[in-house]
Amino acid sequence: MVEKNYKPPASIEVEDLKNFARLTMGWSNDYRPLLWGFTYKRKNILGYLSSLPYWKGNLPIFAYTVLDKEPKGYLAYTNLEREEVFFTNDTSNNKFVYAAIVEIDEVPEIISYSLKKGKVFYEKPVSIKVKNINSLLRVLLIMSEGGYSPPLWLFNNKDKNILGAITPFYDYYEANALPVFFYIESDEPSSGAFIKYLPSEEKEILSYADYISDMKYFYARVIKVKNMPFYTKRKNLSL
Repeated sequence: MVEKNYKPPASIEVEDLKNFARLTMGWSNDYRPLLWGFTYKRKNILGYLSSLPYWKGNLPIFAYTVLDKEPKGYLAYTNLEREEVFFTNDTSNNKFVYAAIVEIDEVPEIISYSLKKGKVFYEKPVSIKVKNINSLLRVLLIMSEGGYSPPLWLFNNKDKNILGAITPFYDYYEANALPVFFYIESDEPSSGAFIKYLPSEEKEILSYADYISDMKYFYARVIKVKNMPFYTKRKNLSL
């Protein structure tokens, strides 16, 4: 049992290694994340611990993916003109961004508890369904700062594909931030790793892309996950 002073993170299982690299390394060529590599229930796990402003404090998130083999010392990634990811011990090729992997001998209890339970918190964000994908891209564009923008989470819920982004609204009453999950529903699966977007006078230009090429566009990262603790179906209110 986890000690009372230890609060497990919320865990999110990412679909595969390419989606995981896009999440942790796909937004900046300068950021070097520290990744966790360990074995859990005879499975090779690669994870990343981060946080976001969430109600009364920050919510820690442990995003992870299951590997088909043991990793090497670094994860290499690029999304310019192509998307490529692989493990290596050589970091000399400057065409790639590299993330260091720390090999964990014994999995911390807070992590193993989170992986086992999945949902370790009860306060959900406010889920708001928007009319179209253009609205989601406007949210991300406004939130982008210093090259960073939140990811678009893609997951399946009751035969519907949900695409959404979590957005903190700071200083909401006594809360540190009001978390809002903006999302759309679709019967069709997403067809690209990125969504390229350009607002213009005549119309908004928007399309899916497999990599980043034309820098005049804003690119949103689409991250496919197997579970999403942020999402809860919005109920109709009686006024």
